Amino acid sequence: MKMTSAYLGEIEVDESKIITFPSGIPGFSESKQFVLLEFPDNQMFHILQSADNAQLAFIITDPYYLYQDYVFELEPSTIDLLKIKDRNDVAIYTIVTVNKPFTDSTINLKAPIVIHVKENLAKQVVLQTDAYSSRTPINRPSHEKEEK
Repeated sequence: MKMTSAYLGEIEVDESKIITFPSGIPGFSESKQFVLLEFPDNQMFHILQSADNAQLAFIITDPYYLYQDYVFELEPSTIDLLKIKDRNDVAIYTIVTVNKPFTDSTINLKAPIVIHVKENLAKQVVLQTDAYSSRTPINRPSHEKEEK
């Protein structure tokens, strides 16, 4: 199917790759279908593009590229909603807030996006903990990297 992406213009998308967010994304509940697109020339970042709204797209990344110690548990209701039976069927992403300069950009570790890759079901989960911030620096200071 053809669709328009906020970042890539007109693209062809395999309909079997559409990911459904049964509850939408907080603040964008009207859009329930998204596709995960490769970010040109950069494997660390992806585009989570709404299939319903060409202007709605998020830059996302795998938080483990930056924060290997990132851990959280899913509520049983989320596990049921996403039909998760095996941890290996799950991909975790975080939304990137892009700032200038890029080194001032942040990721939202407080509300990760959990995708059941085999079922194409997803949910943005708001963690009930103060351990993570919605504005976690994308560029960790070098002394923090050494301590971990």
